[in-house]
Amino acid sequence: EEALKDADFIQECASENYSLKTKLMNTIGKYAKPNSIIASSSSGLLPTRIYSKCKNPERALIGHPFNPVYLLPGVEIVPGKKTSKKYLLEANKFYKSISMNPVMVKHELPGYLCDRLQEALWREGLHIINEGHASTEDLDRVIEDGPGLRWSLMGTFLTFHLAGGKSGMRHMLEQFGPALKLPWTKLKAPNLSKSLINRLVEGTKKQSKGKSISQIANIRDEYLVELQKLRKKYENKIRH
Repeated sequence: EEALKDADFIQECASENYSLKTKLMNTIGKYAKPNSIIASSSSGLLPTRIYSKCKNPERALIGHPFNPVYLLPGVEIVPGKKTSKKYLLEANKFYKSISMNPVMVKHELPGYLCDRLQEALWREGLHIINEGHASTEDLDRVIEDGPGLRWSLMGTFLTFHLAGGKSGMRHMLEQFGPALKLPWTKLKAPNLSKSLINRLVEGTKKQSKGKSISQIANIRDEYLVELQKLRKKYENKIRH
């Protein structure tokens, strides 16, 4: 009670358990100021359910960081069905003030954003290993020496935008879109509708900030050269 009564921002970091978190949020809600923000570090639970018994649930949300939290700046802000936009914006401002880079998730969904992507990769890795096609080291190395280097600068969508050449994402989808129907993975791909294509094209166009494909590629290449120099410096400390 003493710790909560004057706090403006409360970050809960209990184990991933609905029963535990719901009970804890009920207690926090009782003693916290009515306008204090209550954020949960949950990595995938639905905020509406977590805060179902919390007093003033409009100030309650998910603030999901990434480990190691003291080094990685990313944090996902996820609203519940009763979360007020006012408190989402205040949480966004707070995280930025401590040098974090928040992403505002539009609606609550299990696993949020990054963990759903990581889960898909993890699931495929388990299939590959279970079927005897590769070892865990093989799979880690193909990521470390391939897309992992790119991912630290740009994500999957901007990477595929570059893969389309001068025409960007639209050409990439025209050329490689049919591959989504091939049975390469155990995951079902969504139908590549005109609406989805347009969202992907417009999304990557916005990400590009007006830069051409060649400009982004040059930045990426310079970055990868410098990143590999840095990586060489530290990878021996991990592997030996």
